[in-house]
Amino acid sequence: MFKIKFPLQDKEIIKQTLGIIESNDYDIVLCHDIKDQEPEKINIVFQLNNLDVIKKKIQFFQNVSPIYLYGKTARGEIKIDINDIIYIESFGNEVIAYSDQKEINLSLRLYELIDKLYAFGFIRIGKSVILNITKVMAVNSAINGKLTITLSNDRTLEVNRSYKQAFKAYLKGK
Repeated sequence: MFKIKFPLQDKEIIKQTLGIIESNDYDIVLCHDIKDQEPEKINIVFQLNNLDVIKKKIQFFQNVSPIYLYGKTARGEIKIDINDIIYIESFGNEVIAYSDQKEINLSLRLYELIDKLYAFGFIRIGKSVILNITKVMAVNSAINGKLTITLSNDRTLEVNRSYKQAFKAYLKGK
């Protein structure tokens, strides 16, 4: 499940503190340098002195039972695990959750969703967009002062300038 890209002595500290084992079949890369990130993986970049913060976040996500939202598709009413949602966008009175396979019309408003989902890794990146942070594959600076995000489904979204500082703070765990 994990790959650790730290010097050997730090690697052992990380394994013991987090109680994890490295494997060849991994989804999460723990690294201390942004250059060590891997495409198609969840990359957590941190300094060793922030290990306690990382431990709390990993434990939180390991212990969370599934949480569902309810909505409608062309086939009828369904429930969707919030971990399957890549992002949520509003258009006027419509609020749509996007996953790899579906678009689900939700009955809740965007402000209600962010209140419910913030603690589970969702953050607002624009007036009409909420993003599941676990679906972010890459973040790049854009010329216009915005951030461009590449998602797990290869779609790109922009973090508006007014949400940029909050987004960066969220990524740093503040």
